[in-house]
Amino acid sequence: MPQTTQLLPREFASRAIARVLIIDDEPHVLAVGKAVLEAHGFEAVVSRSGEEALELVRGGMEAGQRFTAAILDLTMPGGASGFEVLEWLRACDPRLPVIACSGFFQEDVKDLCQAIGFVDVLHKPFNLESLCLAVRRAMVQESDVPESSYSAFKSGAAS
Repeated sequence: MPQTTQLLPREFASRAIARVLIIDDEPHVLAVGKAVLEAHGFEAVVSRSGEEALELVRGGMEAGQRFTAAILDLTMPGGASGFEVLEWLRACDPRLPVIACSGFFQEDVKDLCQAIGFVDVLHKPFNLESLCLAVRRAMVQESDVPESSYSAFKSGAAS
């Protein structure tokens, strides 16, 4: 049986090292993401819509329990797009690092995502290591994208 890679030191096993919000419309993605992150020492909170996610971020800020990172699906049918949700999250918590997540990426979309403020891009289906590494990278990055970055993209896209 192959050895698994230990993603976190043993001393983190009994306490959460970061609070991560997973936003996706697919219940199995939420369940797997939550289980993987919690098994590796993270506190994972799930949301099935951008609107719900915004309420969770606001509530966390008000309670002094802000999220350390968020993983955001770009395509959630019937609701706001991932790009709209990113704008809402930035307005609520400008320091929140947000990771874009989708099963439909092309290389130019990855570049666009990073240009407008996503700190990383996670391809679905993701594996245990890519999920945890994306969250760790987000935790160490400063999320200081100017608020105007998304607005510039949005107005450019409308032209």
